[in-house]
Amino acid sequence: MFQLNKTITNQKGLSLVELLATIVLTGIVSLLIFSIATKALENTTIISQETIIRDEADIIVSKFIKVLYSIRQDQIIRNITTGGDSYIEVTTDLSKCRRDEGGGFLDTDGKPISIDRLCKPTLQPIGFKTANGITKIHILNEEYKIVNKDVKILPTSKLNGNPQETNVYEIVLNLASTKTRGNNPTTKEMTFKNEIQPIVNSK
Repeated sequence: MFQLNKTITNQKGLSLVELLATIVLTGIVSLLIFSIATKALENTTIISQETIIRDEADIIVSKFIKVLYSIRQDQIIRNITTGGDSYIEVTTDLSKCRRDEGGGFLDTDGKPISIDRLCKPTLQPIGFKTANGITKIHILNEEYKIVNKDVKILPTSKLNGNPQETNVYEIVLNLASTKTRGNNPTTKEMTFKNEIQPIVNSK
């Protein structure tokens, strides 16, 4: 009769403790990899948003610079800072916006009049206007259209400077970009400041 050999040699395997340790370590490594990958993706998104915002800001600021450098200081009649609006008004006909020494407006005969009479119809805005929570850029008779639809002009944007007090104007441009990944929107806001001096009036 044959006799079965009940001895098993060189048997190898994992104990329960070793198996649990392996599972835990695998979970930790996977979690670290996922965390690193998620962080890298978030950083990539932020960099992409910053690039988009900077490109848009370059275009907007260049338009402000171009128009403000092409007008004279005496063409800038007043600044408006009511509600969410922040802009200056420039006249297209300086003869209708004559002022006396006190800054009041005069008619063609040199008599004091309201700004509404002659001057106001000649005024065009340069700066920011906000309506229904939406801020838009106005450059004379043109309303600037955002190039990248992911970028939004924030209502905190301003064009500072009272023409009766200064000939230097500060542009405070606040832009935001929102990207949504899954159900998690990521918003990046950036501020750009520039000072511009129009042509000084010739004596």
